[in-house]
Amino acid sequence: MTQSQFLGSLGINFRVEGLLENCTDEQAESLRTGYWRLVGEGEAPFWEGPDDQTPIGMGTRYLALAIVNKKQGVPVPFQ
Repeated sequence: MTQSQFLGSLGINFRVEGLLENCTDEQAESLRTGYWRLVGEGEAPFWEGPDDQTPIGMGTRYLALAIVNKKQGVPVPFQ
């Protein structure tokens, strides 16, 4: 599964929404940028800064893998 799918199944969206409720504008920008880098695809559409600093999403570039004992079953994010 992609990094984006993996982190989404672990609740990253809810976590970021909760953090955005109680933060400064500077912190919100940092959270959005970090979130995009982790789960986005391509250049961030919301970016208003310098072109050479545009965040590039890694959400579909990287994959998540789990190696477990068969007796333990499938890890939650992979179900």
